Amino acid sequence: MKMGLFINGEQVEPSSQTYVERYDPGDNTRLIGVMADGSKDVGAGIDAAREAFDKDVDGWVSDYRLRARVLLKAAEMLRQDGERLAVMESLFTGKTIRTSRLGDIPRAAELLEFYAGIADKLLGTSQVLRTGDLIAIVKQPVGVVAAITPWNFPLVILCRQVAPALAAGCTVVAKPASYTPATALELAKILHKAGAPKGVFNIVTGSGETVGRELVKNSKVDVVNFTGETSTGKWIMENAAGSLKRVVLELGGKNPNIVFADADLERAANAVVYGAYANNGESCAAGSRLLVQSDVKEKFVKMVVDRVRKIRVGYQLDEASDMGPLVSQGQLEKVLEYVGAAASEGLDIAYGGSRLTEGTYSKGNYMQPTVIDNTPPESKLFKEEIFGPVLTVTEFKDENEAVGLANSTIYGLAAGVWSSDTGKALRVAEKVKSGAVWINTYYTLPVEMPWGGFKQSGVGRNNTVLAVEHYLEYKGVYVDGQQGPMRPYYKLVLGG
Repeated sequence: MKMGLFINGEQVEPSSQTYVERYDPGDNTRLIGVMADGSKDVGAGIDAAREAFDKDVDGWVSDYRLRARVLLKAAEMLRQDGERLAVMESLFTGKTIRTSRLGDIPRAAELLEFYAGIADKLLGTSQVLRTGDLIAIVKQPVGVVAAITPWNFPLVILCRQVAPALAAGCTVVAKPASYTPATALELAKILHKAGAPKGVFNIVTGSGETVGRELVKNSKVDVVNFTGETSTGKWIMENAAGSLKRVVLELGGKNPNIVFADADLERAANAVVYGAYANNGESCAAGSRLLVQSDVKEKFVKMVVDRVRKIRVGYQLDEASDMGPLVSQGQLEKVLEYVGAAASEGLDIAYGGSRLTEGTYSKGNYMQPTVIDNTPPESKLFKEEIFGPVLTVTEFKDENEAVGLANSTIYGLAAGVWSSDTGKALRVAEKVKSGAVWINTYYTLPVEMPWGGFKQSGVGRNNTVLAVEHYLEYKGVYVDGQQGPMRPYYKLVLGG
């Protein structure tokens, strides 16, 4: 079986007929062939989106109620087909079926529903001046949006990027990650069946070197929304400047969970483990750095390790699995290299650290959830995004040191603060340089919560009403309410 494209309202075969194999990360058996070279097709996808926008096909740009109906219907269809989509999501990513079923699919539907409710409320403003003239501020969609998504949350992140763009009246060309294109193509079918006109939503699979490069550089594209690693985000920002595209970048994270001695340690331990190992640790939002106050450090690390020992690693479609295989052999090897670096640095591997190879694990990309204690700030494991099930532990003495450690990386995406002292928690939340801070919880990310980074974790915000602003132009319209033949200031040029 091979997976093609979705352009101008229909599934099409790629021109190149060049495919790469994709494998089940749980046993590395073949799943499907995915187009490898989209260089001959990405232009067709962009042209379809451009024409649909410029010609306002079937009223998509002008009819906000149509957009609301389509998004709401698509959300309903996504929920109805939720189990099939959940299986598909887990098969390609390695995330557990419970994660897909209870997390990803409902969240994707909620995103479509939320922005369906916004589509018909993007109203402008007007002001009658004392001269009797009228100024109207009109909101209009920007144009064609390129959505470039990663492999860890294929459907959720795609919906997070495109739902506000579609609500605003834009058209979209999406490039899903090469590892995980399946649910993106399913979303294209759903939107089309829900009533999206031809050309409004297009999917072109392929590599970043071909499809991604063209989406970023093509002058017919007006906005690029990218989620992925920081180095790629920098390249996108640099190359989008050629046509002054807007960019929305949600990039890497090295997120601290800061646990003070006065915290509810039971609750904090549960959340720290969840934040570090949810989605197999393959998340930019992962709480991969535990910063814990000296007074309770030894006790709290034991509580965390006791919980980590109970995590059941297994095949992603097994209902009993708490953590599945990593997405690919390459990703597994990358994470294991970091664990090897921890050993070479003389760090204390408190639990885990090994690949799982016995029995049912033998063919898949499995590893133990790992805790690395006493990680100093100068360690690469403290500073670099690992993107796997590895939690580092670093001790701090007081509030100021905790904030200093939290802010001592190039990233600033998210953070958690745990304390029974609300005033202290709020002070720390204000000082931590990150786009999201959770107090006495972690990884709670509804659509109403803004999402984006400080520093090298990104530019712009996804989620909430803020996301729609990236896809709107503001036009000022001045209406002359006077009857005289000449404005007084015209005389500055015309005389009289």
